[in-house]
Amino acid sequence: MEYFVGSVITLIAIVSIMIIAKSNTPPTVPSIRYSQSHIHNLIYPWIPTNDELVEPIVSQSTKHLDSAFVRVVMVDGKGYFIKDGTFFVAEVVDGDIDKSTAKQVDTMTMDTVQLNKIKFIVEKLTEGKDNDSWNAG
Repeated sequence: MEYFVGSVITLIAIVSIMIIAKSNTPPTVPSIRYSQSHIHNLIYPWIPTNDELVEPIVSQSTKHLDSAFVRVVMVDGKGYFIKDGTFFVAEVVDGDIDKSTAKQVDTMTMDTVQLNKIKFIVEKLTEGKDNDSWNAG
């Protein structure tokens, strides 16, 4: 009989502990399912872009194109171009650049308005230069 009383007391203690523990547990957190696009958005800032992975192809034809052709911006009857890392201005005659009037641009004597104009022209001359392949491919 003494074992029976001990068993009942133990059983009552276990049931009461289970009831107390069940009432104090926080609600269950739903499991998070990660999709491939969600994981990609999480690691996107650390993934290198294609520009960082692919080196530009330097071939004989690209070297020839760079040496033979010059980009020109025509503003107010003058043509602005960059040749061998130097910024030049020349007069425009009948839609063509007069090479004999080409001179280097002196930015040291310009005021703020002229410098802003030159800055805009240089941006237009150099924009898209990395991907200027003349075709959609």
